[in-house]
Formats: sequence, structure tokens, C-alpha cells
Amino acid sequence: MADPIHTSATLLGFSTRVETTGGTVIAGRNAWLAGLAALFAAPSAADAHPHVFVEPHVEIVGNAAGEMTAIRNVWRMDELFSSSVVVDFDKNANGTLDPDELDAVGETVRKSIAEWSFYSFVQLDGKDVDLVPPERMHTLFEDGQLIFFFEMPLKQPIDLSRHKVKVSNFDDSFFVAFDFKGADDFQLVDLPANCRKKLHVPDEDEAAKNWMNTIAGIGADEAVPQDQANAYADILATRLEVSCAG
Repeated sequence: MADPIHTSATLLGFSTRVETTGGTVIAGRNAWLAGLAALFAAPSAADAHPHVFVEPHVEIVGNAAGEMTAIRNVWRMDELFSSSVVVDFDKNANGTLDPDELDAVGETVRKSIAEWSFYSFVQLDGKDVDLVPPERMHTLFEDGQLIFFFEMPLKQPIDLSRHKVKVSNFDDSFFVAFDFKGADDFQLVDLPANCRKKLHVPDEDEAAKNWMNTIAGIGADEAVPQDQANAYADILATRLEVSCAG
């Protein structure tokens, strides 16, 4: 059987290349670079803006019975981040990343972002669904950009004929920006034809107003609690709703 991740990459148009389109989800966590610390300084709370930019593509994988069984992520990284990784991981100094060096990059990133749920979220009734961590992050380097792709099975399949789910990539410290430009950045795979998807892109002004209302009681000299800061990124996250009902 073909590797589903490599199959995904091929279907997306890569000779190993991913072509993505994608509302904007801004997210981030300095732990993304925990294993690549030499490349970037960890941001302070006052420096909460994106340092790494991702063009994401997410596959919602299921079966003919209308059950969701996994998500697959394909992330094309920005050129600055990618070139910095080449400098750090090109051990034989040939100006590119060989297969063993790409494997080292993938494993480093996999370990670095595990604590943050791999920036991958499935919600059912407003609660996060348990996902199985990826055993491997496949890594490519093409046209000056790194591409990561990996699969995360659901611990328990979800019957989409009975339940709606919401799917997204985001990180709540604003260190990494996931740029979803539209519903085409999300693809339904092996699900029945009656399954539907709907993109939810929050109004940033309304989201900011609602969030400010939640922290209105904080004094002028007090720092915003980290959980409230994280909640702001969650409010701003673009999500795809998927259902096979009807």
C-alpha cells in the first residue's frame, strides 16, 4: 500500500511539491523552534507577532461510512525560515538538504512541537478531540522552501453523519502564522459525496472586542494572564466545519 502521506503530497501536485491556497489564522509558539534555537531568539510576551509563516493544507480523512479517522497536514514554510534551517542542518555543506539531513529536520521539529499538539486541532461540541501523535514528520526541500507533511489519526473515529467537527491549525503564542486563504486549503478525503465543508473565518474586530471584554477587569499595570492571551489566538483561528448529515 502506498504511503498515505506521500500519496497526499503527490495528489496535491508535488513532484514533491505542495501547492496551497488558504482566511488567516495567526498562531505561534516559541517551542516550534525549541530544537532549532540557534536560528531564532525566543520572543518575549511583548514581542508576540509571527516570526515563521506557513502555507497550510489540511486533509480530513475518513471512510465510506462517513466516519472521520485522521487529519493530514501539509505545511510549506516561508523562505527565510527554510534557508535558516539549511544553514543549521547542511552538515556536508553542499548547499542543500540531503535525505538524512531532511530526516533530522523533521525529527527535530516533531519533538519540538509535540508539547503544543502539533498545532493541529479537531473540535467536537467545543472540546478538543484526542489525536494520535505522528510517528514521523516527512520533510522535503523544494524551490527554496521546506515542506512538512504528517498524519494524525483520531483515537476514536467520529461519525460525521451524527456530529459536526471543526478542524484547524493554529498556535496560541503568535510565533507562527498559518495562512488559510479559503476552504480549498481543506480537503475531504475518502468521505461520502454528501459530506460538506464550511469555512469559519472570525471577524477580527469583533473577536478583539469580545476578548477585550473578557479582560476588562485587569488593572492597567497588570499583565494579561497567559491563558487569556492564548484564548485570543483561539478566538482568531480559522476553522473548517465538516458534516455528513442529511
